[in-house]
Amino acid sequence: MVIPIFLLLSLSDHPLLIMMFHVSRHTFATMTLTAGGDIYTTSKLLGHTNVHTTEIYADVVMEKKADAVNLMNGLFG
Repeated sequence: MVIPIFLLLSLSDHPLLIMMFHVSRHTFATMTLTAGGDIYTTSKLLGHTNVHTTEIYADVVMEKKADAVNLMNGLFG
């Protein structure tokens, strides 16, 4: 069994690993919601006790959708 190096190190001693862990979780949540995953399941997968915590990622996805729609401005006008 291969154990990832970040599991062997104390996160409190390595701020870069803390950031990498956070970015990985954020990416996972955003990609899951963008792909159509529901917010409740994503919340549970992330270990959030409150679905409101996960809504932060849903806001990012909504912004991406709005940006995509706004790309169409001017094409039909």
